[in-house]
Amino acid sequence: MKKYIINALAICCFATLNAQNFDAEPVLQLNNKENNLNFSIGARFMADYAYYSTEYTPMKSGAAINDARIRTSLSVKDWYFYGDFDFSAGKFHQKNLFAQYTFPSESAGKHRIKAGYYTELASMSLNTSRYGYHFMSRSVAANALATGRSLGVAYQFFNERFTLHQGIFAENKYNNQSSGNQGGTFSGRWLYRPLSGENQNLHIGFAARYAILGTGKIENDVLKTGLTLSAPFETSVDVESKYLNAEIPWAKNTLYLSGEALYHNAKFFARGEYMYKHITKKRPDEKLFANQLGGVWSWTTLESWRKGNPLRSNNFSGAYLELGYLLSGGGYGYSGEDGLLLGNKNKALEIVARYSYLNLNDINDGEFFLIGKNKFYPTGEISDYPAASTSVGGGKVHAFTVGLNYTFNKYSQFMLDYTYNNLNNVYFPMDKNFHTIQARVMFSF
Repeated sequence: MKKYIINALAICCFATLNAQNFDAEPVLQLNNKENNLNFSIGARFMADYAYYSTEYTPMKSGAAINDARIRTSLSVKDWYFYGDFDFSAGKFHQKNLFAQYTFPSESAGKHRIKAGYYTELASMSLNTSRYGYHFMSRSVAANALATGRSLGVAYQFFNERFTLHQGIFAENKYNNQSSGNQGGTFSGRWLYRPLSGENQNLHIGFAARYAILGTGKIENDVLKTGLTLSAPFETSVDVESKYLNAEIPWAKNTLYLSGEALYHNAKFFARGEYMYKHITKKRPDEKLFANQLGGVWSWTTLESWRKGNPLRSNNFSGAYLELGYLLSGGGYGYSGEDGLLLGNKNKALEIVARYSYLNLNDINDGEFFLIGKNKFYPTGEISDYPAASTSVGGGKVHAFTVGLNYTFNKYSQFMLDYTYNNLNNVYFPMDKNFHTIQARVMFSF
């Protein structure tokens, strides 16, 4: 009896695995039973309207198509191939394109290898399909600190209690950087489920990502690497990221760490993540010092140049907590293989709420920002020379969202959200409170 239960579990896991990249079961499927081959094709569409109310700097209210995809898949025995192509905004966008192989196994656990272009592993939020996300956008913290799609290869193991996912990825999928060498990353997400069942699941987990940055631009015969951390507010109509933007020159290595938890039963879900990113820097001080010799304001010693041009690591953080309750309709679903909450598949009415926090400020104690100069200065010192600061003022935000979602059937949904953002950014001292009302219609088949 135990053998039949284990085999049934494995078959169910594999069936879910092959359908994981379609939000609804594709209408068009071609089967060749003789060769154990299945081909599917589907489409997905999302259109939003958003109205913004601001105190000082205006945002662009209006409507936009933010997702319009053609999706295909092919399964042949233990192989699965998937291609996802987006034509929203009137342009072609590279989306998921990968192959994966699931090793035959008679045990309750599954092993698989996945290679191609897809979302990196170290984020519950970014690995959840937008169509099944329960909110109109992902958390601002996840968008700024976590990483989306990359080119790489990964290994995954999952069973009733564990999901273990890890892989290596490239920094630039096309290797088309203006200068420098291709960087690389290692990322992983590891989950444990103390509760696992058809109608109720609880998982706790940890994720990590370590990146070596090798790309940049040449300035005075020196390769200058860098990194930008940015995100728009939680909306897909005006995606301007100037309010939350941190420019990090000379970034060389990044370490991303996160902790997560998810619980759901038939009518309720709660999930959240805490995210931390540490950025270390490296530059060729001797060459930079030599390049500035002979100028009117040149430094005369390497030691004095380093004091006038300090360099330090930076730290940023963010978090979110999401809650949902089904007022009517079927229960919430869960993917054990990926450790993700699924979207509503049948007629349902749902209310949701979220709190998000993002801090892209890393300001030295005692320093102040002079808006006329757009610079940080030590207390009591306003001088053009040297007055160099290592402070980063990327902005801090607290965001609160409440929403109502109605699922007509497994193919179509309607969403309505209100979001309040409280911003603290030295570059926008007059902008504190942002209000957004937005609606979405979407379908997938």
